[in-house]
Amino acid sequence: MNILIKYMYTVKAHFSIYNEYLNAYRKKINRIPFYIRRTASDNLPVFLKYKNNKNLVVTVIRKIKGNKEILKREIESICNTNVIEKTDCWLIKGNHKKKIKDYFKYIGY
Repeated sequence: MNILIKYMYTVKAHFSIYNEYLNAYRKKINRIPFYIRRTASDNLPVFLKYKNNKNLVVTVIRKIKGNKEILKREIESICNTNVIEKTDCWLIKGNHKKKIKDYFKYIGY
């Protein structure tokens, strides 16, 4: 009986720590004015596209929702290039996949 009571307290303590972490994560996500949906395989939607016989590399970002202007300014400042907006995706000249994925992971996606 003593072991069961100790186990119940450790589970509650662990759950409360996890719950605090989850609430902090939700607050952080709610402050961000845009949303990046993940792909079906649970990856970030940042791809590389090769053009002109693989001489030109373009980074593609898809599945963006919310206030796109703020995200566009952030991406432009990270990559030091202009972002070209298409109807369903954004194009950035150069290979900036790692920088953009690191940024998305840093802000909580």
